[in-house]
Amino acid sequence: TIDQVGCAKAGLPITYLGILLTLRRPSAAQLQPLVDSVAARLPTWKAWLMNKTGRLALVKSVLAAIPIHQLLAFAPPKKTLRQLEKIQRGFLWAGRAVANGGHCHVNWRRVCRPLEYGGLGVQDLEHAGLALRLRWMWFSHTDDGRANTDDGRAWRGLDLQFSREERALFFASTTMELGDGLTALFWDDRWLNGQSVRELAPALYQCIPKRRCKSRTVAAGLAGNFWARDIQGVIGIHEIGQYLRL
Repeated sequence: TIDQVGCAKAGLPITYLGILLTLRRPSAAQLQPLVDSVAARLPTWKAWLMNKTGRLALVKSVLAAIPIHQLLAFAPPKKTLRQLEKIQRGFLWAGRAVANGGHCHVNWRRVCRPLEYGGLGVQDLEHAGLALRLRWMWFSHTDDGRANTDDGRAWRGLDLQFSREERALFFASTTMELGDGLTALFWDDRWLNGQSVRELAPALYQCIPKRRCKSRTVAAGLAGNFWARDIQGVIGIHEIGQYLRL
């Protein structure tokens, strides 16, 4: 038991390896320590001794890098992103955490553009976080062994959570071409004219064990209609209707 091991007990939310662990999307108040940790870097840098080029280098290499681990795990509230950008903007133009409009020479969105598009190459935190999270979705769809959940890799078979907007952007940016069906997942992948069984039969999908959803390939499912054996539990009229349409 925990008492025998001597481990401390704590309730969620807690911070583990620098990441905030919580059952729900973190609030701005819960992420305030992240904002404070970024702001705490400024007093140690003696910004008044730097020109804008030096401050720009610190913004890109330090201030924009501190939130990366959090952005990889979840989408912070808009308020938190605005606070982080405010600190970066203030340090770049005025050498402090806050700068008024008179100090800001260029619109921040333009500052975040790539150099080749007339910007300064500062990382847009919202877009960077979106790209990092979609990277997990890309890996989950391109892993050759994704249907094998028993190979010892703990992350395989996990039900990774993505927002509706993130899924929409991913599927609008990618296409799937079905080959031999040995790696495409029967229930989750969009192999039916650009749609998945999960989308075409949402009620029926709820009757499929999650582990089976992450392991049943198209090839295995179509062989002898094995996909029908994945259906478990009580089936109602909606599930039967969707089953017949498949």
